[in-house]
Amino acid sequence: MYLPYLRGKQFELLALRELTALPLDPNKISPIIEPLKKELKSIETAIRALSAQKIQVQLVVNPEHGDLKKNYKPILDFISRLLDEGIDNIIPTYLIANEQDFQFFKSSSLQENYLSNGYSLIHLNQISSGAELKQIANNSNLQYNLIHVSHLIAMRRGFSTGLLGFVNDSFIKQKRNVDYENSVDEIFSSDYFYYRSEGFDAFADYVTVGAEYVEGGMLPFAVVIHLTYKDYNSDDIRIQHFLSDNNLDASDTAGKFGEALGKLIAFVDAEGINSLAVRQFRDYYARGAFPGLGVIKKLSIMHHIELVQSLLP
Repeated sequence: MYLPYLRGKQFELLALRELTALPLDPNKISPIIEPLKKELKSIETAIRALSAQKIQVQLVVNPEHGDLKKNYKPILDFISRLLDEGIDNIIPTYLIANEQDFQFFKSSSLQENYLSNGYSLIHLNQISSGAELKQIANNSNLQYNLIHVSHLIAMRRGFSTGLLGFVNDSFIKQKRNVDYENSVDEIFSSDYFYYRSEGFDAFADYVTVGAEYVEGGMLPFAVVIHLTYKDYNSDDIRIQHFLSDNNLDASDTAGKFGEALGKLIAFVDAEGINSLAVRQFRDYYARGAFPGLGVIKKLSIMHHIELVQSLLP
């Protein structure tokens, strides 16, 4: 099972909604969504669209970032309301990054319901109460049990229940877009190929965005389009970074997109690559249109999720 980790931003949620056109396979894909905004309507729309295809959503109840950091009640109320309305594809998911996260998990007012109906854990760091956490998890209805790769060997020990998986940040993020000119093509991951043989039931990544959280930003000097693809000479998924040429200042973003897009189209034509996102890229190329930077990110995410789904047996 592949669990792409997405944050509750507009274009990341749109990526999930538009991917239902594939359709998504509930036996292969179960996205993680970390809410960021107090207004959860966009997340609700995405969850309802995914519910129609029986796609389970791992909804983080204690986000690390955004308006709802340390303000978990709106998310708990949101989950309860949707469950009451018969939307049952939500798996409450706890991030465990520190002792405070564990205490919230342990004392949550809805914990008993979660323990009986199912929940997931994402371990981002080792904690002092790790033994107690494992005891609770091993005696409750733990669904997915994901461990960050930096602690994987030590922290997988002692768990007897739950679908064991890992979280890996496969995207090598550069400080500036222009810095991708030094690594135009590089290995992304082979987790999809090895996770089963290495004893795991699931794997997660931060798609083509990366784990680092960035709120907004200025217009970039360079426009870059990230596109993953299967290297059929190996077991690897690789990633190409298609970079604009005229990157001396922040002007003419649309023109820079056209430069980067031309390189992407030449590459997918040469490699015979096709996907929902690539077809949209082709449309923008044919019309000479610039959809905005958010749409570029959306299409990159869509293409990656579709690629991974196509590679899973």
